[in-house]
Amino acid sequence: MPAALSQKDLQSLLSLLSDSSRSIEAVGALFHRTFAKADHFRVATALCLLIQDRAISLSERFFAFFILFDLYKAEAPGTNPFLPIFIDEVKKDLESC
Repeated sequence: MPAALSQKDLQSLLSLLSDSSRSIEAVGALFHRTFAKADHFRVATALCLLIQDRAISLSERFFAFFILFDLYKAEAPGTNPFLPIFIDEVKKDLESC
């Protein structure tokens, strides 16, 4: 099981997500520059928790979903380990409409 994010990593992640002046591509690129490839799964897991707990704003969630997508876009469809989070969150949003 991956270790929890350090306070520094969490601050970096939240800062990255909260900068709404950046384009979505710029946020994705910044994520890749900020976190080593070996840490991507651990940080993505933290993103999932933030999304599921609704602990981040709508624009931050948008960036978070993009990062989760971007990490696995080169993989075969359906192999993104965070796909269930996408589906569950869309279902929640549709149920609230």
